[in-house]
Amino acid sequence: MEKAFSKILIAFDNSDAAMAALQSAYGVSLKLGSKITAVVVSGNDADTEASKKVIGDFAAERKIDIAIEERSGSVPDVMDKMEKEGDFELILIGSHGTSGWKKFLIGSNAFKVVTHSTCPVITVTAKASSPELNNILLPISDSRNTRQKIPYCIEMAKAFGATVHILGASKSTNDETKRKVNSYVHQADQFLTEKGVKCTTKTEFGEKVAETCIAYGEAMNVGLMVIMAETESSGIFMDSYSEQLVNKSTVPVMCIHAKDTRLAGAAGY
Repeated sequence: MEKAFSKILIAFDNSDAAMAALQSAYGVSLKLGSKITAVVVSGNDADTEASKKVIGDFAAERKIDIAIEERSGSVPDVMDKMEKEGDFELILIGSHGTSGWKKFLIGSNAFKVVTHSTCPVITVTAKASSPELNNILLPISDSRNTRQKIPYCIEMAKAFGATVHILGASKSTNDETKRKVNSYVHQADQFLTEKGVKCTTKTEFGEKVAETCIAYGEAMNVGLMVIMAETESSGIFMDSYSEQLVNKSTVPVMCIHAKDTRLAGAAGY
């Protein structure tokens, strides 16, 4: 499998959520040897000098290098442009910030950073940072591209020695949906086991999927939930399931794009 996440881009506005995202980026970099670039966006009453000082102090205390860039413009546009310019492989961003970029990072606007990107994005709330990543939640639906996120899940699980909790879920209760979900859950379980990743399985049907994922993630004490950014099906992702999770999840959410082919085919699908 190609090495992932060698270059991390993080948006920073000195909010509690941004600090949590910075801590999470640091945790990933320790395991994968990633280089971190932090961007602060001027305007919108943002105190960029204070943000840069916090980042510098954070790096100095941990004896690591973090490149700092200051840009102007809207946060989603800046992140989109920098990702493509710098060929970054992972973005981390705080959701529900309390200062600076607040109006950009709440509600549907938080999801703009996810939808504009081509690489995986991890959104982190102030209470969601988990540098010690021991458990990962992998929701599975009845669509074929639901399995495309598995290679990234394996990459993170192996790096942190984490257990993956596979959750097959759908609002639907019809037999065909159950058949597909159960089949994909079995395939995921078998593949992760073959790759030496510890995993558990569970299925839920006829429930609100976003709420089910969040509740199960909390029960399993997961430090990351891995989902597809695009709507997978009317069963698991009805009413923009992925956006609901980005906005409501109490644990970090990694969003993978169907158009992302960096690890394509690694899962054998």
